[in-house]
Amino acid sequence: MAEYLLKRIDPDMYEAIADFRREMLAEGSSFDGCSSLEKYEDIEKWHLNAKLFESSDTVPPGYSLGFVYAYMKDDELIGMVNIRPLAETHPYLKEYGGHIGYAIRPCQRNKGLAKRMLSDALRICKNEFGLGRVMITCLKDNSASEKVIIKNGGVFEKEIFCPFEEKYIKRYWIEL
Repeated sequence: MAEYLLKRIDPDMYEAIADFRREMLAEGSSFDGCSSLEKYEDIEKWHLNAKLFESSDTVPPGYSLGFVYAYMKDDELIGMVNIRPLAETHPYLKEYGGHIGYAIRPCQRNKGLAKRMLSDALRICKNEFGLGRVMITCLKDNSASEKVIIKNGGVFEKEIFCPFEEKYIKRYWIEL
């Protein structure tokens, strides 16, 4: 059985990240948890930008710490996760974004991989960042993401209107 690993971004992944980006763009997919990958054709520049968010000394003003992980199977990038350990102290994240953002490439959806990827991300939240609980959100009409959150222990808190998305989102909490 193939092994799926959630690991930090490194230059050896750049080709796989570019392939992931192309597929996501071609399918019109949302880049949640991808640290603005959709804005960068140059993957090295994207990675350098994403690394700025890993230290309080370099995170841009108005933003929060964030750590990007690739969910890999061999050399294929299956999905991406952005863990934001200080989400509860950030005005946007504590209301709308939460501790974790994630995306699965379209060709790998409906295979149970998002559930596994989020489960692995939750372990990182607990073991590496010392979090006791995390908030995760999804758009009200994203039933696939909602199912992934619930299958990982998500407890519905409330539905709120997100003025930035101009859509309703659902907020869930997961105890770690």
